[in-house]
Amino acid sequence: MTKKLLAAMGVLSALVVGTFLLGSLRWHSLRQASPPRLEEVAWGAGPLLAGAAVVPLEPAPPVPVAGFARLHWMEEGRRDPVAVRALVVQESSCTVAFVSVEIMLVPGKLEQAVEKRLRDLNLDRLVLAATHTHAGPGGFWDDTFFERLATGPYDRAVFDHLVERSVRAVREAHAALEPAYLSVARGEAKALVRNRNGNEVDGRLVSARFDGRSGRTVGELVIFPSHATLLGGSNRLISGDWPGALMRGRKAPLLLFQGAVGDQTPNAQVGPGGPPENYARALEMRLAALERDRPDPWPELAVATASSILPPADAGASPPFLRRVAQNLMYGVLSERGRVMAVRLGSLTLLAIPGEPVAEVGRRWRAGAGEGSEVLSLAGDYLGYVETSDRMAEMAGETVHTYYGPELADRLAGTVQIAAEAVRPPRRYPAASRRQPRPVRTVPRRGRMRTVKRSAEVAQLTAGEPWCGRLASHAPRWITI
Repeated sequence: MTKKLLAAMGVLSALVVGTFLLGSLRWHSLRQASPPRLEEVAWGAGPLLAGAAVVPLEPAPPVPVAGFARLHWMEEGRRDPVAVRALVVQESSCTVAFVSVEIMLVPGKLEQAVEKRLRDLNLDRLVLAATHTHAGPGGFWDDTFFERLATGPYDRAVFDHLVERSVRAVREAHAALEPAYLSVARGEAKALVRNRNGNEVDGRLVSARFDGRSGRTVGELVIFPSHATLLGGSNRLISGDWPGALMRGRKAPLLLFQGAVGDQTPNAQVGPGGPPENYARALEMRLAALERDRPDPWPELAVATASSILPPADAGASPPFLRRVAQNLMYGVLSERGRVMAVRLGSLTLLAIPGEPVAEVGRRWRAGAGEGSEVLSLAGDYLGYVETSDRMAEMAGETVHTYYGPELADRLAGTVQIAAEAVRPPRRYPAASRRQPRPVRTVPRRGRMRTVKRSAEVAQLTAGEPWCGRLASHAPRWITI
């Protein structure tokens, strides 16, 4: 009996060792890195139109409560209403739709499904992003691995509901387009956040408000980096957390987006009314105190997309001796290519990122993208956390939450810079030294003017071509192949 037991244990040990050795081999070839690629660019030529809408999210209960890994996923009720909010901005030849959804994150398939159903609107780009509430409805991510970690068991009905409500919000906002003025305000609210690793505190607070000719606010975009985790992991009620409380407090639609949120968490004091409501009131006070620039009925509006090949999957939470095994298992699960967007709104350039960059990464990206740039996280897909390569080498910061290798931040930095360059206005020259512009060629598409250009051409234009000013000519500014 003892011999049989020892033999069985030997066979089992051999199987375990063999499986480990097999998993430690490289199953797939490495993706070859290549320079970032500029994909599409569209420039508008005023005047500005804007429209906004709010559509409630009401998936049939019960649904999973997304945000924290747990054994029991299903909701036990609904603390406050959640919604989808859309803001569409348009100038001749350029239309961009912003959508803020009260969920944890946006899988790539969700954005693709919404885009597909909005093709008839001829949007140049859709910026679909999550408020990152850790108490919102889950069940929308059809992924065996991630639904067990973050969003709960997949339910096609929840996914379809999110798509339908997002599409409806964009259509209603598009139908409500009216002449508008853009005003931008910037400030800080560092007292409301802390870095959970003891590193840099961000606290950047940005607002882009669109007002109609009557003075009525059409809608507002607000960016502030702070994890929506005030209700905690023990919560079983559907809620928008503090972003939802902030947005519900406004008569006009307010769309909240996260900034470089990776390592930023609320620094909240609990009081009467509950943590989310208190936090929202404190942030609202800081928003009201911001100084705005002069309202502009003819702001620069442009949008560009760029992409790059991502580094191999490399789960930061896996032990070193299991690193290769984890890489093999995650191959094909994660996106192979990362896409970022840059949207120019007057003096503001929004950098829409499909992940959660930490504050230091956000600072570096803003510096590379130029003055007026701001990070907008959790947009269009989910690549996980983006930590600096030096911290990842030390297994510090948010490394345990990363899904890709240490090259991710630098790969995306180049992609961000190319997209930002494409929407940057060409230099202004003194009248005496102004040269005649070279002839350009436009490309019509479905009755509208659309251009696609190489990054080298964009760099040449932004570095050397003359700028005649929008007061001299209201025609779109085209870049050619």
